[in-house]
Amino acid sequence: MADPFQSPLIERDADLGSARLIDQSHLAKWRIWEDVYDVELGTARHRNPGLVVCVAPAEWLSVGDRPETGDVVDLTHVRAAIRISGQGARKVLEHECALDLSDEMTPNGAAARTLVAGVATEIVRDDQEGEPSYLLLMSRSFARSLWEALEGAARFS
Repeated sequence: MADPFQSPLIERDADLGSARLIDQSHLAKWRIWEDVYDVELGTARHRNPGLVVCVAPAEWLSVGDRPETGDVVDLTHVRAAIRISGQGARKVLEHECALDLSDEMTPNGAAARTLVAGVATEIVRDDQEGEPSYLLLMSRSFARSLWEALEGAARFS
């Protein structure tokens, strides 16, 4: 039987040329049921203890250490996380996602729930070191197929 806390991606990374896929499933993920961090719908903000995301009314997700306040549920074992970064990240994602990922519509700090390669995914624009970067959060059981779809999309971007 597989370890429920082992990454479904076996913590592999992939160089896609102008983009990189990074398995970040090891990060703790917490559902928060009250707005203790003042993060508005459709946004993500770095707050202590981590990245707080709001993609649905009255529902927040914290990626990082356990929030110290509020009612929380640990989702680490049921959610996976993939980061796609680099100058070509947007182009790769556009092959698998219908969202307008332009800087005007999806600036750094934007967040949404959408389908990526047919998988329900929370997508967060979270630029890293001045480089475009997107954090994708999905059900653990779909992580590998989403990863492989993004690898395939990179061949066409």
